[in-house]
Amino acid sequence: MRACVDRIMDFFKNKIKKYQEKKLDEILFKIQFHQSTKKELEEKLNMMDDGDTKLQKDISYHAQMIEIWHANEKKLRKQMSENS
Repeated sequence: MRACVDRIMDFFKNKIKKYQEKKLDEILFKIQFHQSTKKELEEKLNMMDDGDTKLQKDISYHAQMIEIWHANEKKLRKQMSENS
């Protein structure tokens, strides 16, 4: 009976681990996307003579998204270490 319960628990732990790994990959992709987009926009802004308000807002948006996704990454990594 105990062995059966242990196998079921291991099954669910593995499912959770795989789900968390998938989510971590998604988070890292989003961080990379927002970082590269922000860098592109900053380069465009530097090439312009006058400050484009829309570009500045877009850069600010991507900076905020980077912060949010970094916080999500930190939380998820903490959960993953607690479950190990």
